[in-house]
Amino acid sequence: MNTTTIRRSLTVVALAMVLVSGAVAPAAMAAPMAKKPTLIVRDLPAQVRLVPGETLSLVLSTNKTTGYSWSTKVSGDTSAVKVSAGVYTAPEANGMVGVPGTTTWTITAKATGKAVINVLATPPGGGEPTTQKLTVIVMKG
Repeated sequence: MNTTTIRRSLTVVALAMVLVSGAVAPAAMAAPMAKKPTLIVRDLPAQVRLVPGETLSLVLSTNKTTGYSWSTKVSGDTSAVKVSAGVYTAPEANGMVGVPGTTTWTITAKATGKAVINVLATPPGGGEPTTQKLTVIVMKG
């Protein structure tokens, strides 16, 4: 092979690599990213409006050292929303005992309607829970 043929071969290989990398990059960029919530609610009682497919994060201060436990119960149009199990996140290590962390629920709007998410705080050993409410109105998109 002479130098001209080698140069042409290298040029064709380089051009093919550019074309392939250009075809792969958009596909990689099209990969779904973690969907961020539309809204974050930190205080109750509250009322929010969503459209189907939108999500919100309900983030409440939780102190595991008190013995209280959180639970949720949906009333109203229960098919309007989906509520995840609460996920506890411990506080950052700061050397202080009894510092609260957070519990986070993800609420997804599924269909039009009005749902009430009752957040129950049950005292240690049972007893009557206190209830706070988040009203979610799901509107047409």
